[in-house]
Amino acid sequence: MHESGSHDWWKHMKTIMGLKTNGKSCMQGLANKTTDGDCGLLANTMNDFFVSVSDHLPRLNKSHKVFDVNEELPDQYVISVCTTFKALESVKANKATGPDNIPAWVLRNYANVLNSLREGVLPMEWKMANVIPLPKTSPPVSIEKDIRPISLTPIAAKVFESIIMKWVDETIEGEIDAKQFGGISGTSTTDVLVELVHMWYKATDKLNSYVRVVMLDFSKAFDLINHHLLLDKLQSYGLPAHILRWMATFLLDRTQRVKIGNEYSHSGHPNGGVPQGTLSGPKCFLVYINDLRTTVPLYKYVDDSTLFEITYL
Repeated sequence: MHESGSHDWWKHMKTIMGLKTNGKSCMQGLANKTTDGDCGLLANTMNDFFVSVSDHLPRLNKSHKVFDVNEELPDQYVISVCTTFKALESVKANKATGPDNIPAWVLRNYANVLNSLREGVLPMEWKMANVIPLPKTSPPVSIEKDIRPISLTPIAAKVFESIIMKWVDETIEGEIDAKQFGGISGTSTTDVLVELVHMWYKATDKLNSYVRVVMLDFSKAFDLINHHLLLDKLQSYGLPAHILRWMATFLLDRTQRVKIGNEYSHSGHPNGGVPQGTLSGPKCFLVYINDLRTTVPLYKYVDDSTLFEITYL
């Protein structure tokens, strides 16, 4: 999705959610239906469900091989104060804060603390997320089917994440499937639709031909990522050891809580998945499904896949 399209989509979603009134009005109907009108209980119920999706996945711990990094950090990955300040200067002053409630303007005075790459650690506060429930339909009637969890994470974490992801992109740039049109700079839904429709029309221009199409959508795609498999795939692409360890630490022991208006749920600890709303989430998912191949043409847009077969009689 192009930047302008993304902005319009988010503006639309804010409207249907009623975020201008703290998002509570949109969820009140769902609360009335499921929790006797109690938005606090609804937040807890949602969070329990979001966390339970990955309960069957093995929890990541520090026994994973990527944590065994003892060599010195290469100079090319040393983050200077100048780089940090440039990253902080790009943060909008009115950007929504994460669970730490630290506004963007405050972070400009603390650029020198962003040194977690060398140590391979992240403050636990950076791994917390406030989950904003976005309805897929209006009004939503089911927690399980009609709600998409979008994570608001601390701004400091996003700033550092943006620096790390530039290095990740440099490493995996040539590895991502050429038929993946989502989460890739310079591509959009328009690109994949134009290419598909062109091929289908061209094929059906001929007599006695038809196209069979199968469209797939991964269920709970971002929530069901196995951290162990993801790290193994990132390592197979040659991601530098320190970057890989930082990514592992980013995923390790994450916590989340659902926010509805001024109501917060208790915190939960998912076993897997990547938080939607982060910079690394989409890229991690692209890596995770990158080796998905079929014997017929396959086109991907993040978690939407289209397969087709052209047959001539």
